[in-house]
Amino acid sequence: MSGRGTLAGAIGNTVEWFDFAVYGYFAKEIGEAFFPADVPSLQLLSAFAVFAVGYLMRPVGGLLLGPIGDLVGRRALLLVSVAVMAACSLGIALLPPTSAWGPASAVVLVLLRLLQGLSVGGEFTGSVVALVETAPRQRRGLTASFASAGAVLGFVGGSLAAALVHLWLDPPAVQQWGWRVPFVVGAALGIWALSLRTHLEETRLEAPSAGLAAHLAELRAQLPAMLRLMAAVALSAVSFYAATVFAVQEVSARLPALAASFNAITTLNQAIGVGLILLGGHLADRGAAVALARRLNLVLAVGVLPGMLLIAAGTPLAFAVGQLIVLVPLMLYLGVYPSLLPGLFPAAQRCSAFSFSYSLVVALVGGTVPLVATWLEASLGLTQGPALYCLIWAVPTLLAYRQLERHLLPDWRA
Repeated sequence: MSGRGTLAGAIGNTVEWFDFAVYGYFAKEIGEAFFPADVPSLQLLSAFAVFAVGYLMRPVGGLLLGPIGDLVGRRALLLVSVAVMAACSLGIALLPPTSAWGPASAVVLVLLRLLQGLSVGGEFTGSVVALVETAPRQRRGLTASFASAGAVLGFVGGSLAAALVHLWLDPPAVQQWGWRVPFVVGAALGIWALSLRTHLEETRLEAPSAGLAAHLAELRAQLPAMLRLMAAVALSAVSFYAATVFAVQEVSARLPALAASFNAITTLNQAIGVGLILLGGHLADRGAAVALARRLNLVLAVGVLPGMLLIAAGTPLAFAVGQLIVLVPLMLYLGVYPSLLPGLFPAAQRCSAFSFSYSLVVALVGGTVPLVATWLEASLGLTQGPALYCLIWAVPTLLAYRQLERHLLPDWRA
């Protein structure tokens, strides 16, 4: 695959995570624009609830959009997903507030977030499949790692965009219209991605099933492989959200004067992580990718407890070091598995099986980090709930990698 093709395959993840990050950073302003003003705390809660709804729609998106990639083509899937992304981002940017449209504004916002959640359910995994199938065998790892790198880069870009808006505009301007600017940027990036993808190389497909019903029936045979994939990414999913989302929110709430520093450190560490992801993809190309993935998950499992303890210590230096202890093996692994795990599935069911199982485990495991960690602390008095939750999911991940290689298709084995 050419450099232009790699960019076309990966950029949708950048756009999606840019939009997700921007929404999170402007949740207060979005809540004020679209939800009743009677109880200010409910405005923020409602805005975050809409954020979560979009996130939980990812498995549904994987189930609905994955078959497009298998039955029509990988390029068709990526065109649909990025078109929906761009349209929804522009829709949010232009959506009139409740003061103009009444309750209909909040309803439309929810619908747009639902559609965004659907699109991301097919976007990341669809791009991984397209990149890995069109890459030269000797560069499969590095090429596929651009999908993960693009996602993290989008989060960094969203954080930077939010910081610039707050830097350049005063609070009233941010509340009135400034929060909309990054969504316009996201829509423009989506349109650019759409133009790039019209020239994306199509993967040679196996003979597709005779219709959607037959395809879904064949998909049931992939259930064991889907469970293996879910186990293989469980530790990385929960660790990412524990170290970069929940822990940041928790320590910032305890020490609000240092909240800006903790967010800046997280952004910088994630920017470093983009390079680590690409390094992981390069190392996967050098051979023994399964062994490398197993070792990285073992290092992550060993480091997550001391790393999370340092993050919780509350000083900027301890926070930075603790986060890096978790993120270094995690980001390297995020560069390894995109070229590895699609090999669990035959080409005719690859998009559907990969999209649904990956989106489901990320939503169920990653998305439940705040809930489970809070419950562990409130009910059992365990102050290191996020770290313990990570260690729980390290067990199925490490077990999955013990015999993963023999379940891969021949072309994916070392």
